[in-house]
Amino acid sequence: MSTMIFSDYAKHQMGELNSCDISLKNINSAKKFTEANNEFINFFRDDSLNFLNNFKKNIDFLYLVSLDGQFQQASSHQLKEIQIARKNLKPGSLVLLDDKGSKTNLSIDYMLKNDFNLINETNEQVLFLIKLNKF
Repeated sequence: MSTMIFSDYAKHQMGELNSCDISLKNINSAKKFTEANNEFINFFRDDSLNFLNNFKKNIDFLYLVSLDGQFQQASSHQLKEIQIARKNLKPGSLVLLDDKGSKTNLSIDYMLKNDFNLINETNEQVLFLIKLNKF
């Protein structure tokens, strides 16, 4: 569902959405739901850590949703994702963390200590902005 919403925004902005998933089944499903916006989306089948490590473009909005919170390694995985992606983030970039509480605690602590401002949160998600005056 999020890929459909983000692809609509990319189309509206004449931008680009890069979506990574390790599951070909998930990618194929997302392609069906976003068919009208396919020229604005690049799909990658890869592990998120590998993908982010090799990604060379600036990131304006990063949505970290990989690994469900019930997996023991989910918190450390999400922390690694933000640490790797930081090289591509610039002042004003947004980072949305999914599964608040079950996998966000390490990431939130790291981000608050490293020039990210918490700007909104719900019971499920936390939104950060990279400080405009630093980084």
